[in-house]
Amino acid sequence: MFVCMTSLIVVRSSMGVAVLAMTDKSRINDTGIMIYDWDKKTQGLILSSFFWGYVLMQVPAGLLLKRFGGKPILQVAVLSNALLCVLLPVLTAWGGWMVVCAIRLCVGLTQACLFPACHTLLGRWLPESERTKYIGFIYGGMQLGIIIGMPVSGLLAETKLGWPLIFYVMAGLMVVTALMWQFLTASTPGEHRWITHEEKEYIERGLNISSEKKSLRTPWKHIFTSIPIYAITIAHISVGTAFVLFFTEMPTYLEKALKISLRNSAALSGLPYAGMWLSGVVVGIISQKLYNTGVLSAVGCRKIFNSIGSIGVSIGLLILAYLGPQSRTIAVASLIFALTMTGFYISGYMLNHLDLSPNFAGLLLSLTNFVANLFSVVIPIFTSFALNNDPTDLNGWRTVFLTMAGTTLGCNLIYILFTTSDRQPWDDPDFENKKYARPEEMIPVINKKEDTTS
Repeated sequence: MFVCMTSLIVVRSSMGVAVLAMTDKSRINDTGIMIYDWDKKTQGLILSSFFWGYVLMQVPAGLLLKRFGGKPILQVAVLSNALLCVLLPVLTAWGGWMVVCAIRLCVGLTQACLFPACHTLLGRWLPESERTKYIGFIYGGMQLGIIIGMPVSGLLAETKLGWPLIFYVMAGLMVVTALMWQFLTASTPGEHRWITHEEKEYIERGLNISSEKKSLRTPWKHIFTSIPIYAITIAHISVGTAFVLFFTEMPTYLEKALKISLRNSAALSGLPYAGMWLSGVVVGIISQKLYNTGVLSAVGCRKIFNSIGSIGVSIGLLILAYLGPQSRTIAVASLIFALTMTGFYISGYMLNHLDLSPNFAGLLLSLTNFVANLFSVVIPIFTSFALNNDPTDLNGWRTVFLTMAGTTLGCNLIYILFTTSDRQPWDDPDFENKKYARPEEMIPVINKKEDTTS
């Protein structure tokens, strides 16, 4: 899961650097490299096009995962990304920026399943006593993908073959990942070809989910009337929009506003995600320890770590809002700090779906991700308008950063007021039957404690 996450995020993150290389006028006379005259608004459309497809496919992806499981859906996503990477340089020469938008939209469609699939697999593979610890490692592939993708894309763009080499290398990476995914994974412990009987029994005893063979009806009414799910959605919106801002606009901010070269901006763009990766892994271990030892309840962990992340991100954004090229070191340090603090979210709202409903965690993440990305789609467009097509405009960047800081703090307040970690009654496969059962029918015939002591 970690390798699959890393590889797909490498493909996703490469476009922020690639679009700068595709419009780099200093190489316009290089033989065999096509350079395009796309202004900032056109680049914003290209960067946002991924999220159009990503949003459209969120809910269908959740339903497909519920029907087919995590392994086959992710395999299709990986192979599709390999093909799309090969096609992009070839078709761009024919159709220009509109073709790039169309291909990135398709990349978004195929990658919509990534996080819901991982949540589905987490619910099927990790017992509650180990879930927080390992989710930080698995989702660390997101940050590692960016750490690798951005600087490597910058280096590949400066080779003799230029920016097309970025996409050909990504295609090769996808093929290798597809082979690993095919032979080393399974949707459930019971389906894995090499798992031992003892490990399978240990995992299944600690899962607290329904039997894989039992078909579960989706409790749509209860999901759409659940206040905690709306609280998680609000938190997801703030995190998603902030992350998209950093993810898509950071290379431009570093190069144009802070006057850092393309190669150096690509390398620096990856640095903040190293902090995010480290904090996500470490905080996950700490959170699991605090929960297992009874120091904090599950809901206490979610609220505290989510709040630390939100406050940290807001502080970083507030500092960035009042810096310029003369303060490059402080600005880069603030970016690193802000994204490091987002690692706390993994032990916050991100695990809350699994708390509420282990059986429908993947579908719930699809729903909250869908709403969050509806807002995220407008971030590159909003940024381009705030900058008035001038990426060197520090006042425009200040508007963007201050707006995002306020949004982050406000959404976190709503989250901590209304969320819970209690498993919801409708997650029980027998919920509907129990609703209409007589009270005396719900009393166990044999008391479990008496039975074990007799």
